[in-house]
Amino acid sequence: MEDVNRKLVDEYDSLEKLKKEIENKLSNIKSEMINIAKINDVSVLSGTHKKCSIKEYDKVIYPEDKDFFSKLIKKNGLYDSFSQINYSRLGPAIVKKDMSINKEILDAVKIIKAFRVTLIDTGL
Repeated sequence: MEDVNRKLVDEYDSLEKLKKEIENKLSNIKSEMINIAKINDVSVLSGTHKKCSIKEYDKVIYPEDKDFFSKLIKKNGLYDSFSQINYSRLGPAIVKKDMSINKEILDAVKIIKAFRVTLIDTGL
């Protein structure tokens, strides 16, 4: 049984490393394609079997101080239009049946068992 466990963890570790390597390669290739498109003033690059569309867009970078920005949004009357539920904070409160979570909310949700798999580096 321990051999099976070791094999599965090792395989998972190997695939996670491969995934990171692939993500890095994709990021580098994407940067190169963007540079080529900019230099040649084109928005489409062609491969053997596919084409790649490269379009510039305006990306919003929000302030690091989320509290300041949240207060600013509230002050300008925009909070209700642009706020959303923080499920990563609400979920644990529901599981713990936090006193601030009323019965109506608890009755509206389901709690199921799920699994999270995380690799832990043993330093070897």
